Amino acid sequence: MKILNNINSNHYSDIKDILVNADELKIVSPFLMESFDDFFAQLNGTDIRHVSLTTTLKDNDTDLMKKSNSLYSFCLNCKKNNITYSVYVDNDLHGKIYIASKSGKPLQGIVTSANFTNAGLKTNHEWGILIDDSNQLLQLIKEVQSVQKSSLSTNELEEVIKKIDAFSKMYPVQKEPEISLTVSDIFSKRIHAVTSDKRYFIKPVGVSDDPFTEKRRLSTDIQELHFSKKRPASVRAGDILICYGVGSTKLLGYFEVVEGPYYLEGTSSRWPWEVKGKNLCPAYSQRWNTFDNTLSSIQASYGAKAPITKNNNGINLNGLKYGSDKIQLTEEFASHVISIMEDSI
Repeated sequence: MKILNNINSNHYSDIKDILVNADELKIVSPFLMESFDDFFAQLNGTDIRHVSLTTTLKDNDTDLMKKSNSLYSFCLNCKKNNITYSVYVDNDLHGKIYIASKSGKPLQGIVTSANFTNAGLKTNHEWGILIDDSNQLLQLIKEVQSVQKSSLSTNELEEVIKKIDAFSKMYPVQKEPEISLTVSDIFSKRIHAVTSDKRYFIKPVGVSDDPFTEKRRLSTDIQELHFSKKRPASVRAGDILICYGVGSTKLLGYFEVVEGPYYLEGTSSRWPWEVKGKNLCPAYSQRWNTFDNTLSSIQASYGAKAPITKNNNGINLNGLKYGSDKIQLTEEFASHVISIMEDSI
């Protein structure tokens, strides 16, 4: 037995490790990542031929809205990778279990607090136990099987996804009521360094028809930030958005995503997706126009020959010139840009 955590490692890596000699994975989790693309990309080169998924599908639960994307992505990725699959339902499920088997014999398993979500597997502070006793794992599998419903057929899965999608178009999920109450300022300190658990993006604020003038300011607390009509699936809570003003191209500040993304129904805007970001350097945002930190200057000052963007090891930010609503940065370059802002004040 071994204790696992998301502090020194993460569950995402731990699950990949138990699959090394396996041909089947059993996932038991009430909450799921909306896109399985990255996870299945990690299965390339493994011998995994079947994935079993046990989760919840509770009537009248807002989680159903996300489950539509989850189930569609899960089934699609299995088919694309020639992996057979089965989906089971247990609406009383709260535990999270991941078991790797070979030829029907369980090899290793993880019992944990971590849901099969990006946050649960990577960024949340979660703990679990690695088990390599086949008899214990067989007993665990039997217990799960005794409470789960029979496997959903392909037609049933399609009907579930279609019904959820139809409902979501008619009745978009409303945002929870907002309150203006913060306590983190009592115990939080400014972020001075980049951590590997986060992803970093640079994004424009304003548009060419309505540039961000030097008289404008972003919120020094919670700021609503917008994205184009394609859902920004790659942006999640905990990520860092480094913002610059369209027009001046000067840096405006950097924000941690704390909510979203949400789709703003009924808007005619070309940027209908919204996240809420916590300003991590409000003193800079108050005086952003007094600093000459532009897109060109931050690139020129980097000096390193290493890539600055994640996309194809990019060496510049030219994609922003062609209407991109964000570009993911390397951690090294993001740290460089954040340091520029912190050192400016």
